[in-house]
Amino acid sequence: LRRLLEPLLEFFRAIPPPVLLPLLMIVMGVNWRMQVFVIIFGSLWPVLLNTVEGVRATDEVQRETARSYGLGRLDRLRYLTLPSAAPQIMAGVRQSLSIALILMVISELWYTSAGLGFTIVQFQRNFAIPEMWSGILVLGLLGLALAVIFRFAERNILRWYHGLREVQRES
Repeated sequence: LRRLLEPLLEFFRAIPPPVLLPLLMIVMGVNWRMQVFVIIFGSLWPVLLNTVEGVRATDEVQRETARSYGLGRLDRLRYLTLPSAAPQIMAGVRQSLSIALILMVISELWYTSAGLGFTIVQFQRNFAIPEMWSGILVLGLLGLALAVIFRFAERNILRWYHGLREVQRES
């Protein structure tokens, strides 16, 4: 199954989401659904590919041990596979967060009449340079706030992982 799906996943991952905007405009029209689709399509790949790699990297000895103890598929998924893949999944989510922010602004630049991207372009077109830079500053602060919130959430979700890494560093 992996050999069959991997080339297809890599193909779709390689398509830059902004390239899809004109096609999606024709198919879906210019609306918020198109913007959300582009953001989801572009942000999906880092999470998906990191999840695949995280699951693939699960220790074979631990898998065999769980199987020999009679853990069912759901229990192995819950207690072994997801915790094992969680650090890579969170790395994919971190990448997706910045990609989503970029795609949000790109989809607002040309295809809407509202939003931060639209506002920045309007200020640029009207030569309102201080206002344009204030929009860029707001965008940077939004990215910083999202990164801080994500770091806090990641610390709580992967508390066991970070604790394990600290113990390994000390020894």
